[in-house]
Amino acid sequence: MDKRLNLFWHELLTQCEKHDKYEFLFKIEYWGILWMPWFIYIADESLKFSTNEISDDDLKILIKNGYIEFIEEIEPIDSLDIEIKKYRIKNHNQYLLYQI
Repeated sequence: MDKRLNLFWHELLTQCEKHDKYEFLFKIEYWGILWMPWFIYIADESLKFSTNEISDDDLKILIKNGYIEFIEEIEPIDSLDIEIKKYRIKNHNQYLLYQI
């Protein structure tokens, strides 16, 4: 993983630990031509990250490396929403022990 994705991963894991929830939503909204911001929610709270460029491909890398798993795609209700996917941190206890 590159430095940006590694930073994102550690921030995501830290925020999941803080909320004691290991499932999150990755949501892409359409705000205009060439402007499609992404959001990550845990327990209906939008999280903030240092990096501002996370894509579906980045999440696929995290899946391939065994960090997260895809759970389901959720049908958007709001017309601004393009895509909503639910993911889970895999083996979060393993990562917690590793950080001690």
